Amino acid sequence: MSLHEKTVERVREIIGDMSPNKVRDPQPDQNLVEDLGYESVSFMELALALEAEFNLFEFDEEQAENMITVGDVSNLIGELVVAAGE
Repeated sequence: MSLHEKTVERVREIIGDMSPNKVRDPQPDQNLVEDLGYESVSFMELALALEAEFNLFEFDEEQAENMITVGDVSNLIGELVVAAGE
């Protein structure tokens, strides 16, 4: 399994663990707000947890606006982790 794949899997676990709607196995096409119950505070908590888990700097506003689904978040974090490792 590649670093990107491992990262994507771990991101999905974190998203599920922190899901306000208690969705423990979130799918890539699930919407963070509508399906998982994230709102502004819980979304910020998720961003902080992901930053800490993967030693990332803060997301910029444009990146945050584009994180709509579980897949959006997991792919972005996967790309950032791989880029940081290069």
